[in-house]
Amino acid sequence: MRTSRRSEAGFTLIELMVVVLIIGLLIAIALPTFAGAKQRASDRATQANLRTSLAAAMTYWAEGGRYTGFDVNEAMKAEPTIQWISPGPPAKGQIDIEVANGSDLLLVSLSDTLTYFCLSQQANSPVTDKGKGTNFSDVDTVAECTGGW
Repeated sequence: MRTSRRSEAGFTLIELMVVVLIIGLLIAIALPTFAGAKQRASDRATQANLRTSLAAAMTYWAEGGRYTGFDVNEAMKAEPTIQWISPGPPAKGQIDIEVANGSDLLLVSLSDTLTYFCLSQQANSPVTDKGKGTNFSDVDTVAECTGGW
């Protein structure tokens, strides 16, 4: 009878505990990586919306040679898939037309990570500046929209 018990296949309690420990360690390593990837994806989606918004604004510029008059109604005509507001702090998923005057343009958006991102077009310059901040007041003027993403 002793030989028949030893030939039975199975796992000991120690072996099962080691497997559970290894799985727990793998999960502990993967969760922060996943959370960081989710935050980066949210920020990238907000930045992509800002780039699309800039394209709509530049279309308006190409027709009139200035941003004056680029408001929510004009923006909706150029890009109806975006939630436009003006002026003021945007909610998540909205694009704020904070400045649209002459050659100056400032667009601001809020990411799911509660980071404000901005794109600005400065007067008489082909360069677009990018910036971000934790508060709306960090990015609510063309001069503050610097530092990159």
